[in-house]
Amino acid sequence: MLATRLCTKSLMVGRGLASSSYFQSRKRRALMYMPGDDLRKMTKAASLDLDLAVLDCEDAVAENRKSAARIAICDALNSLNFGRTERGVRTNSVSSGLLQDDLKSVLLNKTPPDIVMIPKLDSPNEAKFLNSVISECSSKPFPVIFQTESAMGLINLQEIIITLIGSSHVIPVAIVFGADDFVSDIRGSRDIDAVVYARQKVVTLARAYNLQPIDRVYIEYKDLDGLKFESEKGFGFGFAGKQCIHPSQIPIVQAAFSPSKEQLEYSRELIRSFAENQVAGKGAFSFRGKMIDRPTLLQAQNIVDMFEN
Repeated sequence: MLATRLCTKSLMVGRGLASSSYFQSRKRRALMYMPGDDLRKMTKAASLDLDLAVLDCEDAVAENRKSAARIAICDALNSLNFGRTERGVRTNSVSSGLLQDDLKSVLLNKTPPDIVMIPKLDSPNEAKFLNSVISECSSKPFPVIFQTESAMGLINLQEIIITLIGSSHVIPVAIVFGADDFVSDIRGSRDIDAVVYARQKVVTLARAYNLQPIDRVYIEYKDLDGLKFESEKGFGFGFAGKQCIHPSQIPIVQAAFSPSKEQLEYSRELIRSFAENQVAGKGAFSFRGKMIDRPTLLQAQNIVDMFEN
């Protein structure tokens, strides 16, 4: 594991990127989609206290509206002030045949997005094609989020990650789990138990390569209690954030993927106690009725890092 992380870090530094500076500098707790052909909704996104707004060329746009969406998205990027919100654009997939037009439109725009999202990335060859298209539109590596949405994409996930990390013009930042397309592909149901394996694999591989894993959409957008429960469970799984489809979901999701005041206080005190016990020559020690050693310290440090970053 350590060797994998060092290799990832080396590749990124070699491409002029501080080891995970982009990853560390952005919280992506709530990621919300806006139809790219609807300027009113994109304007609304600019006013929300949202980590990442994704202006969508793909599922939220009808087939005969793709060109109109590209134009509207470029206008929105040029004219709207999104404040602290990261500006993302979701393109169509490699297999759609529309990826090149989408990327050329937004990356060559007067005001490019901060990041692009690529749906349905299913193979290393598609990852290579993505790199070649971005190289035509950008003189330097560009941050990319990609989606795993099929059985084949999940099987190939590690190879896709490695291919992207080694690419000349792609900075992989996060992996989004597209649960609805995934369960359709495996002929399953949307029940949470049907996607446990997939969610665990996405989290494990994302964290192994220092990428942010983003959890599935909670489609019952009026059920805020259910959203809170699933978001907190996702945080416990190791996800960094969750996809949203309605503004009412944003504060709940962003709170669920942030450490609570109590968690932060506990973690800081544990870290202080660990340091004191190290000076006293103790490896493992008791803290608030629990036996503490280095792995527990690392978990506490993760909580503090989430708050500070």
